[in-house]
Amino acid sequence: MPSTGRTPSQRDPEQDFAALTELFAAMIESQYGQPLTPDDAWVNYAQILAVKLFKQACSVRVLINTTQLNFQDGKEIIFVDHSSATILARACLETFIVFHWIFQSQDPGLRKFRQGVWRLGGLRDRLRLHPSTEQAKETIDATRLQVAQQVAEIEASPYLGDYKPEQAKRLLKGEWRVGWSWTDEAVRAGFNKKYFQNVYSHFCGYAHSSYISSMQMGEAQSLEDQRMLAIVALQTSVHVMARTVAFYAELFSRGRAILESAPAEAQKAVYFWGFTSEDMDHLFDE
Repeated sequence: MPSTGRTPSQRDPEQDFAALTELFAAMIESQYGQPLTPDDAWVNYAQILAVKLFKQACSVRVLINTTQLNFQDGKEIIFVDHSSATILARACLETFIVFHWIFQSQDPGLRKFRQGVWRLGGLRDRLRLHPSTEQAKETIDATRLQVAQQVAEIEASPYLGDYKPEQAKRLLKGEWRVGWSWTDEAVRAGFNKKYFQNVYSHFCGYAHSSYISSMQMGEAQSLEDQRMLAIVALQTSVHVMARTVAFYAELFSRGRAILESAPAEAQKAVYFWGFTSEDMDHLFDE
């Protein structure tokens, strides 16, 4: 299979990050002030997830810079925190996958159902916390009411019938990812399966203090090596942001108009970093 010609080495990820963040910020801001009916208020979570991913990616960009600590005794410590950058890049991946899972369907009813299932999972997580203040106890009491309302809405939805009885029970208990995995949805979102498994597994190792991640921390003693590892996290974040920009443009016409009128360099960055499974299949041919 011929190469698509889209290789990260041909692009400067820091320059492309700057172009993409400016573009994505303009797209997000284009939705501010748009009226929503009470029945459509749940749609606002598309905006919330987009902003969350934007901030996570920006934090990755900050972390690839050198950190310098100066102590009173004159000593200093200088490092690039590639470990935290990697963990945040993983968070970017997960945010995009959730964003895509909820809003990918052309059916507004299914979108609303999935948003409700996701919300129920978060509310049930909150109920597992142990309140230690009066304010926290009041929040838990309010959450119980929210859970009851959300459960009733989900039980009344025809989309619950798409799940097997045992899956439906788990769903109502707050297990919102019933029937799919991060890899499953990543593939549906256009990622090459082997590419995603490689990257996500490696990034999870950093989040969960695996041996390999600790070994890399120990071996990367020079600032050059630390920055090289951090750039990998940045490249992944740029890739995810390019995919998010394209998906956001599908959801919102105002965002699409901003993308279509963007400077050529920004559009070029979206194209180069927005590679999909088809662009990568030849790299994993057996």
